[in-house]
Amino acid sequence: MPSTATREILVPRLSPTRSHLVPLITTAALVATVLAPWLAAHHPRVLVAAVAAIAALVVAAWLARRSAASDGAASDGAASAAPAVTVGSTLRSTVELALHLSPVLLLTVIFPIASVRISTASVGGADLSALLLASSLTVPWLSQAVCFPLYRAIGPLISDGDRFQIAARFCQVWPATFIQSAPVIVVFAIPVQIVMRWSPAALGTYVALCLLHMAFVQSLVPTNVGRRRVLWAAAWVGYAAALLLVPTWWFLPPLVGLATQLVPLRAHLARVGRPVWLDNRDLLSDLTRGVLLGGVLWSDKFFLYLRGSGQFDVSATFFAMLPAVLAYNYYFVRLAPAFDTSVGSLRAAMENSPYAVLADRSSRLSRTVQASISQTAVIGAGLCLAITVLVTQYTTYSAALVASVAVASWLFMMTTVLCYKLDYAGKTGLAQVYSAAHLVVCGGAFLLLPAGANLYGALLAFEALLFAAALRSCLNHWRSAEYTLFWRHATAW
Repeated sequence: MPSTATREILVPRLSPTRSHLVPLITTAALVATVLAPWLAAHHPRVLVAAVAAIAALVVAAWLARRSAASDGAASDGAASAAPAVTVGSTLRSTVELALHLSPVLLLTVIFPIASVRISTASVGGADLSALLLASSLTVPWLSQAVCFPLYRAIGPLISDGDRFQIAARFCQVWPATFIQSAPVIVVFAIPVQIVMRWSPAALGTYVALCLLHMAFVQSLVPTNVGRRRVLWAAAWVGYAAALLLVPTWWFLPPLVGLATQLVPLRAHLARVGRPVWLDNRDLLSDLTRGVLLGGVLWSDKFFLYLRGSGQFDVSATFFAMLPAVLAYNYYFVRLAPAFDTSVGSLRAAMENSPYAVLADRSSRLSRTVQASISQTAVIGAGLCLAITVLVTQYTTYSAALVASVAVASWLFMMTTVLCYKLDYAGKTGLAQVYSAAHLVVCGGAFLLLPAGANLYGALLAFEALLFAAALRSCLNHWRSAEYTLFWRHATAW
């Protein structure tokens, strides 16, 4: 693993050429995505030319990045001592990303196979497929809320990286936190029941699915904190295997996934009998933060399910979501660790380094924030264009729907990342204001407008303004990173 100094070299000052190229590529890819359905139908050669031009810009940006990295390493006198990129590090990062994406990859392949048998089953008079779809659209949003309190509980131990202590503390707080967090499911169950009008047995199955998946995703917290990608993938392999083998046993996949996480915690499970209860005010605050921040990326899919009473183009919608989901995971696997390292380096400088070193570390952290945002944006935008072009050429999906959902989801994903960075900087209230604004407008749009490409077009227009405001706030607060971190800790006292 590269040293801290090496990682800092990997974030060079952006050259004027590259600093303009990346936003240009991102914007061009998003515009081309929106226009792709029309161009494919009326001017296919123009679409090919647009894709080729964007590809040329990507190559130019890549060359500019390599040049800037080489210049930065040479100026620091570290080019020969610590090469920025090696085949081994690239392969390791690629494997880590693939392992982290295992739930997306596995379920994309297995769920269509399992759905053939699921479609013939019912529970309490409701189709099992409708219940599973409802829970699958609830859990990503729900998980953001119910995992926040656990991250707070083990937060002071994360920087030390002691997996034994983290696991011990987790087992202390997990049972009580599960009980304390469970009532948040009511927030989702009430609108689902109002729309779907399920029988008590069917509603109970939906709630049970949420509870089982809640236990499963909470059990993944120590694995995620420890960046244990193989254990993470093992959980999802077990989940997917249960879904494939006995798809009508709706309770089994999360239980199998949960079991894979209990094995490495077995030395600490005795602590489960001596639970520690979290402060109710802190817990409520964390649940609220999670519901608001998680809702930016996931609420529209939940609302889409309710708007159509469970009926909508599931395949096209999930296909359109992939660029945002992939870019979101790329950020947390490949970019967030460098951000954490840079924050740690600045904190160390704040304690015992002269001002010149502090100013340099602060500048590096600010550039790391900018780079992580721009890289996430351009990767997501490129995937949006690729997915939409594939749809226009090789599928029968509505290209207009896929394009609008893809670009809107890109905006939701980017706003989510920005809100997390604002929240980390101590601007929790501002992050929640942006998130709440998204929820209000998104909920209103699904109440007032018919579901489809036009609805997502309207959301896209609003979210573009929200994204611009959140981006400006984020960059302003991280421009002087040392003051941001100082006030974050000062207000925490």
